[in-house]
Amino acid sequence: MRIEKDSLGEQQIPDEVYYGIQSHRASKNFPISNTQVHPALIRSFLKLKRAAAAANATTKALDRKRANAIIKAVDTLLKEGFEKHFIVDAYQAGAGTSQNMNANEVLANKANKLLGHPLGKYEPVNPNDHVNMSQSTNDTFPTAMRLATLQLSAPVVEELQRLAESFATKARDFDGVLKAARTHLQDAVPIRLGQEFSAYADTIARCARIVEASRVHLRELGIGGSAAGTGINVPKGYRTAILKELKKLFHDPALTLAPNMCMAMQSQLPMMLYSNALRATALELTRIVNDLRLLSSGPTNGLAEIILPSAQPGSSIMPGKVNPSILEMANQVLFKVLGNDTAMAFSMQAGQLELNVMMPVMAALATESSHILANALKTMRERCVDGIEANTEKCRSYAEHTSQIATALNPVLGYAKAGEVAKEALKTGKSIVQIVREQKLLSETQIKRLLDPKRLTEPA
Repeated sequence: MRIEKDSLGEQQIPDEVYYGIQSHRASKNFPISNTQVHPALIRSFLKLKRAAAAANATTKALDRKRANAIIKAVDTLLKEGFEKHFIVDAYQAGAGTSQNMNANEVLANKANKLLGHPLGKYEPVNPNDHVNMSQSTNDTFPTAMRLATLQLSAPVVEELQRLAESFATKARDFDGVLKAARTHLQDAVPIRLGQEFSAYADTIARCARIVEASRVHLRELGIGGSAAGTGINVPKGYRTAILKELKKLFHDPALTLAPNMCMAMQSQLPMMLYSNALRATALELTRIVNDLRLLSSGPTNGLAEIILPSAQPGSSIMPGKVNPSILEMANQVLFKVLGNDTAMAFSMQAGQLELNVMMPVMAALATESSHILANALKTMRERCVDGIEANTEKCRSYAEHTSQIATALNPVLGYAKAGEVAKEALKTGKSIVQIVREQKLLSETQIKRLLDPKRLTEPA
């Protein structure tokens, strides 16, 4: 063990670890979830510290030897693996001070080791004086949080786009499959299965655009605001220099500096806008997933209009039963995303004066939602949607027997008479066409023209 000291006293730290006394205290103070923050947040913190070291060297606030040591420490950790060095629970002290210091201590010790110095002595590289130079938790954590969310949100947009394309492909495949539409869960006019799926495709594509639009706000960074957004202890030229570095490190030329650093520290509206976009997406996807489960219900005592690919046996007691397992998983993930958005809303409004101290949980919510949603969308597409088949005969049977095909008679017979025909069809179990023929209400030419289900699924 080695002994480290801070303003609260001394602590014993294992000799070989890169984290230090403040990280150690935090790990003892917050044994909450037994989970660390998402690796994307740690990676963003490391890259942010690298950019800060380079920016401080550019402004001559930090000597080149120390800056290079910090830069090399980041690069080495990113190659070697860094997770074991970060021990702070996802639920931790407000604002993320523990997370920031975990990064500072790890990088200081790694830099010193690379320079041939012992761990825990913090010479010549100090966690606060050098790794954290020109920074505060209050501007680094929100910056790292937004950068991590940007990284994890890109796959969400990509998977939404791919899922939309899958539904569009199915829409083309099913374009000739006639079925009965349903409104109020009751029989309605004929529709094509392809039309239903094209609506799903367009809805999901729109959700992708909504999520992508929300990411624009995450690119506005308040780095350089320091402790309260005033930029105290930040050298001239630092903000410009660090932005240049961040654009390169994150391969994102659209990153920009917040025009008002105080605003960027007080308000976490960008995180809320992104979470709201995920919420809207989750709500629409929940509706679509529920539709697919309903359309596949049965197969003998339900709608059974589509056939889902079999993923796994569905029962431990009922032989041969197959459930919509992939869609059930998707529902559960979507519900979690909705719950996370509610927690995000409470966290976002809890900011007071110059700082929102609820950022650690906001980061946990955004990274978790992004991670699980992207994975769920990919699984749903590959293991379910791409393999959906149409039960063509069942669909056509519903289309030809829906009493609401009588709607097409309105222009010729009038609403009242068409209603009588529909009631007769329901009462006798006969089709609309049978009753029209029996009552000689239309000629065969009119029947063919007016009551062709295919014609009923397009404008006149």
